[in-house]
Amino acid sequence: MPGYDIPLEERLIGRFLRAQAAAIPDRPYLTVAGRTYSFGETDALCRALARGLARRGIRDGDRVMLMLPNCAQFVFAWYACSLLGAAVVPVNFNLQGFLLDALVADADIHGLVVHERQLAALQTLQPQLLARIPWIAVVGDNVSGSVAGMTHPGAFDFEALLVDGGDDPQIEGDFRRIQVISYTSGTTGPAKGVMIPNAQCFSSACTFMKMTAMTAEDVLYAPLPLFHGLSSRMGVVPALVLGAHVHVDERFTASGYWERATACAATLGLVVHAVAPLMKAQPPSVWDRAHKVRAIFNCAHDVEFEERFGVRMVRGFSMTETSFLICTPYPERRVGSIGREHEDWELRLVDDKDMPVPAGSAGELIARPRRPYIWMQGYLNKPQVTLEAWRNLWFHTGDMLRQDEDGYYYYVDRKKDRIRRRGENVSSADIEFAVASHPGIAECVALAYPAAHAEDDIRIVAVLKPGASIAPAELHAWLASRLPKFMWPRYVEFVPSLPRTGTDKVEKQRLVQQGLGPSAWDALEPAT
Repeated sequence: MPGYDIPLEERLIGRFLRAQAAAIPDRPYLTVAGRTYSFGETDALCRALARGLARRGIRDGDRVMLMLPNCAQFVFAWYACSLLGAAVVPVNFNLQGFLLDALVADADIHGLVVHERQLAALQTLQPQLLARIPWIAVVGDNVSGSVAGMTHPGAFDFEALLVDGGDDPQIEGDFRRIQVISYTSGTTGPAKGVMIPNAQCFSSACTFMKMTAMTAEDVLYAPLPLFHGLSSRMGVVPALVLGAHVHVDERFTASGYWERATACAATLGLVVHAVAPLMKAQPPSVWDRAHKVRAIFNCAHDVEFEERFGVRMVRGFSMTETSFLICTPYPERRVGSIGREHEDWELRLVDDKDMPVPAGSAGELIARPRRPYIWMQGYLNKPQVTLEAWRNLWFHTGDMLRQDEDGYYYYVDRKKDRIRRRGENVSSADIEFAVASHPGIAECVALAYPAAHAEDDIRIVAVLKPGASIAPAELHAWLASRLPKFMWPRYVEFVPSLPRTGTDKVEKQRLVQQGLGPSAWDALEPAT
């Protein structure tokens, strides 16, 4: 079994590109859109791009924004910037208008790589912000026509960045250098730019390899957005480290997941918590067991899911700011738990005054690293927010957990998502688990709805499985037989789909802002 730790000084993209190109140049590394790139080809392309970026003025410490769907150019541009000591700023390629304005203004970028399909969104930028971008490299099949229609004078075909021959552009590496500035999804507030150093990026990869027992013989299926940490820091990076093959799909599809995983002979798969119920809600298919996937990451344990699809569900706890805080090595696990304390971290559960909570009680998870540079180096341009998150010399996650007597942690809720009902702190996650266990429910969220005396009522917003027919009152009665009274919802609402961020997280805040929909059922109103 391979070693899953990498010395801090060796946590560099360029080091692994060079090593794998020398050792296994012809072995397949990355497949996207039907095109496979070997390790040798990947190394050559990344160094050619780095030469072109250097000619465009990119230097150590600069920032290049990536506004791209899943494509090989995303990976190559990212690695090329790393060779030069520059940081990439991957953003949701669906952004436009004021949301895109905010990120471009905050990141203060020195160049932009964008897909031609996103050029219309790019034109929604405020003119002064668009003018501040020195150059724009456009990826696509019809770039000449797309560039001709742009108002920016520094737009050109991405392929022009490739410069073959010449000196190796790689500068001396440093595990402390910022590699990625990743913006939080903004589900609970304005997005923040998390400054991720090289050491942290590889921490995520190392822990993922340990949690899945990944080897060079594994084939990884990664259909999630590359601008998100799963397909990148827990997808293409682990494959680079081990010399394994990764298939980056252009998009996630619940109905086609297993067919696509079968087609690429995947042995490991990536998902997020929110999409596992969507996959289980699909009608039975011949592809449910045709695949070779032995483990799927990162989602909560679900016995029905595992039995139906023949996979082991693997779970850990990480944040964009910290990489993994909680995990267990494969195949160890305790069903229902998210794992035990990572050896690189010191963890505590505390109350609102940062005092430790009694054993078995829910408290906010706070953490501090045992090794340098394995967590974020702050929020970009937000020193006060950084200090607040790091108060009392502990990083405050904002997540409520509890711990059992054996050291296993259990997720309770986001601190901001807790519901105060009849003097009790109610976990929205517990209610969601109960609702999702109904055979007719595909997915759901539980939300606080303001009530009298600084209390909350409970609001359920749910999506039915195809063909299911449930009256709100029926679901309420079903829950009443399974939950204590203080957890009964007052409002039940069925919707066609839940709003999501680009990383497939449910946008609870949008549902809160929208308020009750016209179809919302109120348990306190008399039946008509």
